[in-house]
Amino acid sequence: MDIDGDIPSFGGLPIKPIIIAIFITIFGGLGVMQTKLGKTALYVFLFSFIIAIIVSFLVNKFIINALKKAQNTSSVSQKKLIGRSAKVIGTIIENGFGQIKYTINGNTYNAPAKHIEGKKIKSGSEVIIVLIQDNVFYVDAIKEN
Repeated sequence: MDIDGDIPSFGGLPIKPIIIAIFITIFGGLGVMQTKLGKTALYVFLFSFIIAIIVSFLVNKFIINALKKAQNTSSVSQKKLIGRSAKVIGTIIENGFGQIKYTINGNTYNAPAKHIEGKKIKSGSEVIIVLIQDNVFYVDAIKEN
């Protein structure tokens, strides 16, 4: 018995919440309009269903997928961040975490950080990114403030 909450994939169909919302909106809106025009229930259902499917498919293919590709190309891979300098903006405590700020392609990002050997690094210090593991940036001090 499978009770772990898996969502069925429907053979690779693009079942995303935004697509479902678009489908429901188009289906319902066309249904209301066609009903007001005095069309039969079967015609209203079929017309609304077919148009909602077509619009949902087109939005997924040409808008959502295009935005997803654009988002993926603007991000920098974590491997390219290794060796880059950053600034500590939240003191990294001994054997604990802090916060760093780094700039890539003119965009500034913040990330949780930890010293590679568990040492304390004061806020304002320059560090170098040595390793990224589980979205935690392991750093080493370049110079002390």
